[in-house]
Amino acid sequence: MSPQVTFMGFAEGATFDARGSLALVGFCPQVVSVERFPAQVSPALVVIVDDDVDGTNLKLGRTANVRLIVTNEAREVVFYVEQATTVTEVKNTGLPGRIALVAQFPVTASKAGRYTYSATIKISDSSAPEMNADASLLVVDQAWLDARKSRSGAGAS
Repeated sequence: MSPQVTFMGFAEGATFDARGSLALVGFCPQVVSVERFPAQVSPALVVIVDDDVDGTNLKLGRTANVRLIVTNEAREVVFYVEQATTVTEVKNTGLPGRIALVAQFPVTASKAGRYTYSATIKISDSSAPEMNADASLLVVDQAWLDARKSRSGAGAS
């Protein structure tokens, strides 16, 4: 088995506790409501990567090169970053995942719609293929919600 992204999603906040376990607050929001557009949103993006049982690809000291891209519904890039992180020792927490990446950064939402967060991860000095994953977040305001409510109520009698 090659390394693979076993989870990618959002939380309102994330940290690592004293045991090294990932602790999430407000796990898996699907919609963020803002007062007005343009607005900045910054949920914590959480990516969990797992490896073979024997850990042949995600060895201690290797580098995980990570590219994060956020696009709006028109497929325009609204955020882009490339960074690297080192594979560290696994703490025996009993939880799945060899690498837990948490990234929190502001994204400017210019209008209501679905924003897609895409992650590409490549492990250095490994023959493992590049890993890709996506997660999306709907960003809305009260005007968008009111328009939806009036459309769904128009057909009801």
